[in-house]
Amino acid sequence: MSRLRDSVTIDDVARHVGVAKGTVSRVLNNYTDISDATRKRILKAVQDLGYQPSATARNLKRGRQDTLGIVIPVGHGSGADPFLSEFIDGIARALDELGLDLLVTTAHSRDHMIETVKRLIARRKVDGFIVTRTEVDDPRIAYLREHNFPFVAHGRTRDPAGYAWFDIDNEAAFADGVRHLYSLGHERIGFIGGPMELNFALQRREGYRQGLEALGLAHDPALEDIQQLSEKGGFAGAEALLSLQAPPTALLCVTDALAIGAVQFCRKFGLKVGSDVTIVGYDGLPVGEYLDPPLTTFSQSAQEAGGRVARMLIDVLDGKNPTDLQALAKANLIRRASDGAPANSSEALASALRDRLNQQPHSGRKGE
Repeated sequence: MSRLRDSVTIDDVARHVGVAKGTVSRVLNNYTDISDATRKRILKAVQDLGYQPSATARNLKRGRQDTLGIVIPVGHGSGADPFLSEFIDGIARALDELGLDLLVTTAHSRDHMIETVKRLIARRKVDGFIVTRTEVDDPRIAYLREHNFPFVAHGRTRDPAGYAWFDIDNEAAFADGVRHLYSLGHERIGFIGGPMELNFALQRREGYRQGLEALGLAHDPALEDIQQLSEKGGFAGAEALLSLQAPPTALLCVTDALAIGAVQFCRKFGLKVGSDVTIVGYDGLPVGEYLDPPLTTFSQSAQEAGGRVARMLIDVLDGKNPTDLQALAKANLIRRASDGAPANSSEALASALRDRLNQQPHSGRKGE
């Protein structure tokens, strides 16, 4: 029985062939000063014995760990965000095809994020980072640029110049969302957003406002509600907006998770989603198709995005100019049953919801 592959050393190969260890090493590293006969004998022994060069030794020689890193911020409810789960799966699948690994960790604050990045760099745990949930002024990107450490951003910052990134045109998507809802007959359109330090949340709010302006609709600050990026946040956002004296008849949500929470609020209080209240999300998560009713959403494949940024980071590590690796894609509207023409006026909706809230002594308000 042959020895286990991982236990076979270069010394074993040398003894098997009857040559010096250095001769085996030179053959394995493609030096040309070894005779063809000896080369063939060594390569046959390598195959017969099942020898593989140590990954650790190989990586030390190349200065590479064959591992990429991602530090997930969990302070905005993103620890439970299904988009990030799909996104990380896309990264892992792409790296698996290339024989590379992914190191995933979390951080609960800005300072913790930077300390984690510093620690992984100092311990040479990763070759580069994928930065996601980018902030308007992102300390991770500032640190990585200052220390010239390879990275790719999924999303942009206030200043998108000088580094590699892949992003969706958030402003255009939400301006399109407002136009779509207006075309269905909605004029009071609510916005459930995420924390404004997140650049995509800021961009999507700006797109919402641009869409209103382009249609000549007045911007009403009362129709905007900012929440954490979770179903609980969506529930609270829907409650806040639909409880107004003049509530919106449609809700445009920054993520599918928020939209799902808004659907849950409507169902709890007997509002029919798609007629009493229209709800539109953003992410194109597979779960949206199986909601009741199925969710209308702007689609960006999280898995495809993960794979794309992973391959971009490999390009950066291979020496490509990061400024040549910047891509802006378009989100596509997927219409399902959660959107439609308003069945009632804003005033009628307010009256119906007041009656239903009054019938329940515990409404579930503010996260109950």
